[in-house]
Amino acid sequence: MITTVLFDMDGVLIDSEKFWQQAEKEVFTSVGCQWNETIAHQTTGQTTRAVTELWYALFPWKGKTIEEVEQAVIDRVDELIRQEGEIKIGVLTTLTYLQANNFKIGLATNSSPSLIQTVLVRLNIANFFQTTVSALDVPQGKPAPDVYLQAAKNVHSQPENCLVIEDSFTGATAGKAAKMTVFIVPEPEFYTNPKFDLADRKLVSLLEFEENFLALNHETL
Repeated sequence: MITTVLFDMDGVLIDSEKFWQQAEKEVFTSVGCQWNETIAHQTTGQTTRAVTELWYALFPWKGKTIEEVEQAVIDRVDELIRQEGEIKIGVLTTLTYLQANNFKIGLATNSSPSLIQTVLVRLNIANFFQTTVSALDVPQGKPAPDVYLQAAKNVHSQPENCLVIEDSFTGATAGKAAKMTVFIVPEPEFYTNPKFDLADRKLVSLLEFEENFLALNHETL
């Protein structure tokens, strides 16, 4: 029986993947990297440090540390979210349904604690979450299961009673590694990619959440 729902943030709660793409392109090209869309899409869902280290390995730059470039990306994403961030379709309905039915709700993301606060304030949804966990709070970010296991621990839930909501292969991998049930809501252009078949259910949007959630809980009774 599912008692706890743990949400990823970027691409699930907020349409922010485009902001990460923009910020990474601006910052990495400013230090001499040659932008490549294929590489950019492959890193979706990874920690900002892992993404920055990958671009540095491909195009070693001088004059700035990896930490400085990583922070520049985070700062630019924060700026874009504050200016343009919008809640994803179905999110508010889903959160309201879960809260009204007394499910535990958590957030587990590879983003920094500062970006978590920026998003929750921008979307006005902080009151729904009983815990928030950043990759900076645990030994390893996604695709390791640490953020999800910590979130479950924070709300006193067992992994087998947790449902993860993700949009990326990296995040879904983390959820499955945590031994949790996983719903995935991929970006539309990647919906048919067979790599997302590792999830227990695949949704077009969170407007399909309640129907699939009720069916899942019925199956596990």
